[in-house]
Amino acid sequence: MERREKEREVFMALVNKQLEPFGKTYEDVKNNPDWYMEYRTTEAAENEFIDWGVELIREKLRLSKKMARMEMSWFILQWGLTTSVSDSIKQKTVKAQKKKA
Repeated sequence: MERREKEREVFMALVNKQLEPFGKTYEDVKNNPDWYMEYRTTEAAENEFIDWGVELIREKLRLSKKMARMEMSWFILQWGLTTSVSDSIKQKTVKAQKKKA
């Protein structure tokens, strides 16, 4: 299997794992560019997902743990579900902006 195919396989596995609690798969969301904004997760669940993803990346793409963590960070940045922590940050930002206005 070529590198590009392995990367695509890993990407789809990550998306599927992230959507597993919602009974959804990549096929269900692939035509919705904002799919990752429609589902929420907890910080604890996100951390478990990251650990799982790092091991998957290490196994499938043969990367070091450090590089696999970096790849997972990029995945979360681009495709990670909204967490309760990010919701709290948004609320604090909105409140701060309202006070300034």
